Amino acid sequence: MKKLIYSYILVFAFCFMFFIYEPLFLYATNINDFWFDLGIMIKPVLIIFFLIFTLGSLVFTGIYFLNHKFSSKLKVYFSLLLVFAIAFLATYIEGNYLIANLPALDGSKITWGGGTLDNLITGIVWLVIIIGSIILVKKVKLEKTVKIFSYLSLGVTLMLTVSLVTTLVSNNAFASKNGVYVTDNNLNDISKNKNFLIFMLDAVDEDTFYKVWQENPEYKDLLNDFTYYNDAMSTYAFTRDSVPFVLSGMWNKNENEFGTYSSNAYNNSPFFKELTEKDYKMHIYEDSLVWNGTRNYEVENIKLAKTATVDLFVFFKQELHYDLFKYLPYFLKKYSRIEKMSFNNSINDFKSNDALAYKNMLKNKELNKIDSNLFQFYHIDGAHVPFNYDKNLNDIKDSSYEQEIEACLTLIKTYLNRLKENDSYDNSVIIIMADHGYDGNEIFTRFNPLLMIKGLNEKHDVIISKEPVSYVDLLGAYQSLLDGKKSTEILKNFGPNRKRTFIWYQYLHENHMVEYTTTKGARESSSFEATGNVFDR
Repeated sequence: MKKLIYSYILVFAFCFMFFIYEPLFLYATNINDFWFDLGIMIKPVLIIFFLIFTLGSLVFTGIYFLNHKFSSKLKVYFSLLLVFAIAFLATYIEGNYLIANLPALDGSKITWGGGTLDNLITGIVWLVIIIGSIILVKKVKLEKTVKIFSYLSLGVTLMLTVSLVTTLVSNNAFASKNGVYVTDNNLNDISKNKNFLIFMLDAVDEDTFYKVWQENPEYKDLLNDFTYYNDAMSTYAFTRDSVPFVLSGMWNKNENEFGTYSSNAYNNSPFFKELTEKDYKMHIYEDSLVWNGTRNYEVENIKLAKTATVDLFVFFKQELHYDLFKYLPYFLKKYSRIEKMSFNNSINDFKSNDALAYKNMLKNKELNKIDSNLFQFYHIDGAHVPFNYDKNLNDIKDSSYEQEIEACLTLIKTYLNRLKENDSYDNSVIIIMADHGYDGNEIFTRFNPLLMIKGLNEKHDVIISKEPVSYVDLLGAYQSLLDGKKSTEILKNFGPNRKRTFIWYQYLHENHMVEYTTTKGARESSSFEATGNVFDR
């Protein structure tokens, strides 16, 4: 019976690395990417760890007794333990030291071709460990080799524990964020009085949108009553900073970590203040909303994260995808079937993908009319990677950016038609926009997003405006629209050589920001000039 302890130690080390260390380390290094606090996350983490540890221990206990029944030498038991120990050590090295060339999990479809050097290094690691194990078995016998590996696994567990605790402490991961999560509550509300509606389609590039729009006669009159700004310039190239800026006008220049910036932006938003003073109820449908601590404004559809219930199965599924992505040998990583971190999917109260948005609009054609004024911000995938949809929002394997734009046009048409059918179109300010454009192979083209605006009771053919608009102008535009002005009366007379500013950074390297300016068009990237202002953390 004493020999069972080796299996328990090895199973414990394996489960600790995969189901405690990895998710908690991931949380500590990406705190603002999760709606939950460490206190909320620890419960599913520990439950999953206990279940897998118990299952693994039972499996090896069963093997032990079966082997013992037929032979007192326990060769099968110790041989399987040795294979398990080799796999543990090799995956430990793979997941902690051979991760430099892993692709970013930004939703893009990962192409796993190539990787010759990575596969070679992985092969060498496994070969060295296997050869070392064989040598040990010949020198000290099988059981002692397993004993050595079990002690080695305890050493690895100790190192991981020290690394984890250090990371948690240094990143202040134990602190409660007092964060929120977004629900679908009130999604189909509309005001009988006045509405201010922002429909944000992620990563929709103005140039591509215009071309697809013009090539499809069925959408010819879709944007009547709107002013379409074909030279709009966003302030950031990625969603993380774009959304708080669009709703507050507050720049993130790395003075604080992102959660502090984002929360301050929402709490000090002049737009939110004006909405509150004009008696607008506020709904924000943004699945990556980071608004921690005290909130100065009430948003009806958000709840405190500490009140949420985690779907254990979904959480485990996402955790397993990530573990396989990181720890499998390189040539097997494609079987992890991962494109982005999706732990937020473990809460079922709000999902923001395009197909669900489309189905909701078709299913709930009759809107729930309320008496108070209403502000609604609805951010969905739009044309963000991965490309999954055809123009009718059918999920297909090999879509393209242009097909995603067609899907966006279908969404816009459905969105506007539903408002018209509910007599809620004329009494609504409607802004249809993107948080940023799309880069293709050129990062600077991300700064020319879709932007079109309709004011209250506005009637005219679509107007194409070439004004050099910046997202810096949005708060002023919101104020004018709230005061009843039309889109034809705002965002004009900037002059042909207007200087516009934006802040650039690389995805996953947000702690290094560089400020740029231009007096040319939003797509004329060759004219973009660094101002010399660099914002580092």
